[in-house]
Amino acid sequence: MRVLIPLTLWLAAVSPLAMAYQPDVFGTGKEVASLPGQAAGAACGLPPIGTGLTLENAIEHVLCNDPQVRLAWANAKSQAAQIGIARSAWLPRLDGSLSSSRGHQAFDYDDAPRLSDSGRYRSNSQGLALSWVLFDFGRRSATLNRTQQLLAAANASQDAALQNSFVVASQAYYETLAAQRTLAAARQVEKLAAQNFEAADAKYKAGAAALSDRLQAQTALSQARLRVIRDEGTYTNSSGVLALRMGLSPRLQLNLTGDLDTVPDSSFANSIDDLLAEARRNNPALIAASAQMKASQAAIDESRAAGRPTLSLVGNLTDSHNTQPATANGDLRQRDRGIGIQLNIPLFEGFERSYQIRDAMARHEASQAQVADTEQRVALETWGYYQTLSIETRSLQRTQELVEQSRQSLEVVQGRYQAGVGSMIELLNALTAYANSEQEHIQSLSSWQTARLSLAASLGRLNLSMLQ
Repeated sequence: MRVLIPLTLWLAAVSPLAMAYQPDVFGTGKEVASLPGQAAGAACGLPPIGTGLTLENAIEHVLCNDPQVRLAWANAKSQAAQIGIARSAWLPRLDGSLSSSRGHQAFDYDDAPRLSDSGRYRSNSQGLALSWVLFDFGRRSATLNRTQQLLAAANASQDAALQNSFVVASQAYYETLAAQRTLAAARQVEKLAAQNFEAADAKYKAGAAALSDRLQAQTALSQARLRVIRDEGTYTNSSGVLALRMGLSPRLQLNLTGDLDTVPDSSFANSIDDLLAEARRNNPALIAASAQMKASQAAIDESRAAGRPTLSLVGNLTDSHNTQPATANGDLRQRDRGIGIQLNIPLFEGFERSYQIRDAMARHEASQAQVADTEQRVALETWGYYQTLSIETRSLQRTQELVEQSRQSLEVVQGRYQAGVGSMIELLNALTAYANSEQEHIQSLSSWQTARLSLAASLGRLNLSMLQ
């Protein structure tokens, strides 16, 4: 007990230090892709939002506050540690032991009472045991290969999470911009509707217009005010969603400084065949699925190698001291030294190994199907984003022309009505056409921006430089 108590106290003191410091001997941490902004985990010390919020600032804040990104990064770190575990299998194992015990012995002889005796004894021992696997028919290599492929899959999954978070952030930003611009357009339409009502009311009071003109203008004004209320709600909701994704209060008033009219370069989306080929090569989700398939193949090799013999170097060093009762022949000291080669041959495992191999092979088939499914999904997404980008690219100029034409038409019709040669129905139709054209143009701009970044994400090339 004298040995065990100090040893327990020593372990209690050392354990917190051991938990705080875990050396990365094999350098596996360098194989993990870092998070944006820092090498990974300094809690994203981004500066506070100032007077204006750019798209780049919004994306950085969203990336640093997205739990899916942190989860993917933590999974990659965990998988990197598995590589360290696999590499450690090539190193020897050395175990130490300490023991101390006390007891009481009693010897009673019925035929010879004089020889009966009793006494206390104490036993102490310490030892070292060595074990070093020298050859295992490729099991360690298969395990290392499997963990490396799983780390490649984890890094690719982290990249996919970053790309997805990037798209989500930009989409939330552009939706807020679109809602902000739609609200401005709705307020402008409300102002124009108010002007029309004032003109109709003045003409009605002067006896130059019918009551129906005044009522129609008043109805149009009420509809415009209702649209403003709804667009205000849409803008508030979009702004709150963006703020929440950035880790801020949804009640915070964001001042977005971006511009929907800025159309970055989209020359990368020229040939759909080239895009599909690039997506198959670089899409992070597809890379992760392919790495998972390779890991499942390595798992088959690992299961097969686990049923083969292993050759190990073993050794032991033991020293024991036994204190006997006073009437015994004296203390007993014993030292053991040994070193040798140990061959372990699995002979029968109850068919467990066979079913483990069958399980690994079935998982490999499932991973192959997963790769095919992911490849199809990536192709469909790439095709969809490409078509959306192509349609909205052609629509941008047309919707811009439509806005200009409807604005000019509205101005002409307003002048005609004020001159007494136009009708209220004509004026209201022109106002509705202008409002609808503004809405279509804003929606086309937002869809173009989102489709462009989504297409870049499906190609695995989405980064801050794509915003230029």
